[in-house]
Amino acid sequence: MTDTLQAASIAQGTDHRESSDFYRGEVFRRGRYRVTVCRDGLQWLFQRQRFEFAAGGAAWDTLGYCVTRKALIRLHQTYKAPQHPLLQALPKRFKREVA
Repeated sequence: MTDTLQAASIAQGTDHRESSDFYRGEVFRRGRYRVTVCRDGLQWLFQRQRFEFAAGGAAWDTLGYCVTRKALIRLHQTYKAPQHPLLQALPKRFKREVA
């Protein structure tokens, strides 16, 4: 189920830039926080949205890089970010995408 969820989320975005609001590697978001897959398919990124400006739109800053769900949960707790229900559905370890 998780692999299908990730694949569906990744397909929705169109931008290759990890800081973009429309990044194709987004797994889920909640409030100003989101989890994405890095552009090389090696790990999850935990990101926080910057304030939106009229000229450039919203951008995202990466707060941490994780290969385990446990580390991702720890980052959520450190930043007092609301946990998305799908966070617990992620695999215990990130599975690298094989090209």
